[in-house]
Amino acid sequence: MTTSIIGLFENSDIASKVLGELTKAGFKKDAVEIIEKVAASRITSRLVEAGYEKDKAESYGEAMQKGGALIVAEAPDDKADAALDMMRSFKALSPETLLEKLGNQTSEQTQSAQVIEEELEVGVTRTTGGKRLKTEVSEREVQETVTLHEEKVEVAHTRVNRVLKPEDAARAFQGTTVELTATTEKPVVSKQAHVVEEVSLSKQSGERDVTVSGTVRRQDVTVEEIDSKAGKAAKTA
Repeated sequence: MTTSIIGLFENSDIASKVLGELTKAGFKKDAVEIIEKVAASRITSRLVEAGYEKDKAESYGEAMQKGGALIVAEAPDDKADAALDMMRSFKALSPETLLEKLGNQTSEQTQSAQVIEEELEVGVTRTTGGKRLKTEVSEREVQETVTLHEEKVEVAHTRVNRVLKPEDAARAFQGTTVELTATTEKPVVSKQAHVVEEVSLSKQSGERDVTVSGTVRRQDVTVEEIDSKAGKAAKTA
């Protein structure tokens, strides 16, 4: 569990010293908050949030409209007393004491304006891209012309009327066989794969200089003298 410890100091220099001592004592920086130069309503709501009664919180907010700095420390229960003692050692004030101290000081009203200038910041963002090799199989009809040799055996019957001599007739009446072979060609198709091209990926790296331009703004402050008699402003350098 934690406890909210508050301390009101005359100025921010003292508050900064208290913050340094609290940090050395082991308090985390994000658990210690310095509040100054803010609206009373914000101080009140912050203290109410820390657990303080609204009347007491409002008294701190009203007092700090005159000045001062408020420290709000979220301390573990076992370190709450140590934080409170440390703030007391730097003379933490009550709202009434702060008003009394600031009331004895010369009142000074300050108004300010800011000179603002933009700076162009250029960074680098990386995008990733590349190429991918993907194989796909397609088919196409191919026609080739081949010349085929073809032979045919034909039978021809011719009528004749020829008288054989006795000796020829004796030889003629014998069983004989006559053969004639014909050769015919047919197309035979086979396939053979050939590598006709190779596609490869390679990467090259390099650097190049790029000039980046942009428009930046600047807000300047011009000092003007107010002529109370004429009621017009006379601009000076």
